[in-house]
Amino acid sequence: MLQLQNRVAPKLPISLALTREIEMEVVFGTPSQNCIGSGICIVMNRLPAQHLLPCPHAPAWISFGQGRLVFRFSKSEVVHKDAISRLDAPRFLVQEAFQIPRYSVQHLGMLSPWVPAGEYAIVETSKDWFLDFDCQLVE
Repeated sequence: MLQLQNRVAPKLPISLALTREIEMEVVFGTPSQNCIGSGICIVMNRLPAQHLLPCPHAPAWISFGQGRLVFRFSKSEVVHKDAISRLDAPRFLVQEAFQIPRYSVQHLGMLSPWVPAGEYAIVETSKDWFLDFDCQLVE
């Protein structure tokens, strides 16, 4: 389920004045380790509230601009304790590159569906966590 939303983003280390966001479900972990480990295992359509998934996951609003991909996690919607512990830190380790679904890549205007491995900044506000990926290296 793609949901489009135009918003003015709060102050971030990147400039995203007017953004297009899509709501997705983010499953944490390493893809080659069956979602164990650190990073993003899979990004997919938002799960229904009653759907049970054994891996740590959380809904996120995803936007892209100036070679940067931003995941915005609303603190009121992140309920899995393991997901909270991953976001409640200054840095986020991605052990292995992960892929954004093709329809989301096209909608956001990205040139590549891949987000490279690395260590990325997490910016915390009173209501959200922002995970900021530099995707310029893969475009």
